[in-house]
Amino acid sequence: MRYLKATAQDRTGNGIADTVILHFYERCSTGVDELVHEAFAVDLNVDDVVDLQCSGDINSDGKINIIDTYFLKAFANSFLRLSWFNRGESWLRTLVVAAIQNQKEGPPNGVQLNFLERRSAIRKPILTYQAAGYDADGNGVLESFTRIDADRNGIVDKADEQLIRSMCNSFLALEWYDAAP
Repeated sequence: MRYLKATAQDRTGNGIADTVILHFYERCSTGVDELVHEAFAVDLNVDDVVDLQCSGDINSDGKINIIDTYFLKAFANSFLRLSWFNRGESWLRTLVVAAIQNQKEGPPNGVQLNFLERRSAIRKPILTYQAAGYDADGNGVLESFTRIDADRNGIVDKADEQLIRSMCNSFLALEWYDAAP
């Protein structure tokens, strides 16, 4: 199983996330997950739009090109709007994203977003809340989404659904899920 662990940080100390770090993992049979790829993006002027990124081969197609940069930027821009970030360079809050694959063939049936938080640097993270997008008819398009306050503004509205949709679709574009056999 493949999953993405994303961390946002407020490195400038102004109370707004400005840095996104992505770790692409693959679960191994040995029980230790393998870090396969790492990427980062930075919003230099804190306008929720990434200005600088280092992606490498983000979609694992064997080429490093502008498409990799676009995919990273799309995911990071959505993630910055979640308001799920760490103060300074800490790693207490993370988002783990994985595809939901109920069928061995075809596209994923959905995307699961797990918001994890550690109470201290030495404790295991706990699941704070979850969100997901689902493809009910197997056509590769996510049609339904969890209703949660994704942007953490105290209101569950269409903006939250759009943010979850954006997060799920930008994750699927990365193609970081197990390919059907």
